[in-house]
Amino acid sequence: MRKTAALFCLLLAAAGPGPAQAAEGKPVWRWAAASELYFIMPAAQKLDIDGGGTASVKPWGLGIRAVGSQPFSRTGGLQLQAIKVDKPATGKNTFYLLELLLGMQYISPAAEGRPLRFTAAGYADLGLADSTFYAAPVISAGLLYNINSLAETPNGLTFDLYYRLTDIDLDNVGSGRAGTLKPALGFKLGYIFEGFWTTAPRAAQ
Repeated sequence: MRKTAALFCLLLAAAGPGPAQAAEGKPVWRWAAASELYFIMPAAQKLDIDGGGTASVKPWGLGIRAVGSQPFSRTGGLQLQAIKVDKPATGKNTFYLLELLLGMQYISPAAEGRPLRFTAAGYADLGLADSTFYAAPVISAGLLYNINSLAETPNGLTFDLYYRLTDIDLDNVGSGRAGTLKPALGFKLGYIFEGFWTTAPRAAQ
C-alpha cells in the first residue's frame, strides 16, 4: 500500500510543474513606488456670497499623491486647502476644503539627456467643506524635472497648472452664509520621491 501511494505521488510530480513553478511563470502587476508631496500656491478665485456680493479669495494648501511610472497610470491623493474670506457681509473667516483626488495621469517617457518630462492628468475631486459634500472635475498639465533622466520611476521637482471645471456650492463661507466658488485656475509646486508608497507584486489571475 505504501509503495502504491509513493508511486502515485511520483506520477503527480512528473505530470507538471508544482505551484511555485507555475506562479513563477505568470506575469506580475506592479504599481510604481513613488509619491508626490506638493503645495498649492495662492491664486485668485472668485467666490459669490449669497446676499453678500462677490469676494476674491486666494486658497493655499498642501497634498500628497501616489504617482505611477508608466506613461499612463492611475493616480490618487489627498489634499487640504484653506480659504480666507474678508468681507463686510461675512466678517473675517477661514474655511477648509478636504479633498480626495482620483484619476489618471500621463508622464512622457524618460530619455537620456532630457530631464524635463511633460505631465498631464484628469481627476475627480471629491471634497468636504464644513457640512457640504461636493464633486468637481479637475484637469492639470505641468513639468517634471527628473533628477535621473533614465530612471523608470519619476523622481524630482514638479510644477503644475490645474483648472477646476465647475462651480462648488458651499453651505457656509462665513457668518452662516452660503456661497459658490467659481471655476478657477491654480498652480502647485511639488517634489516626487521614491520609496514612500509601495505595494507587493501581484500575480495575474
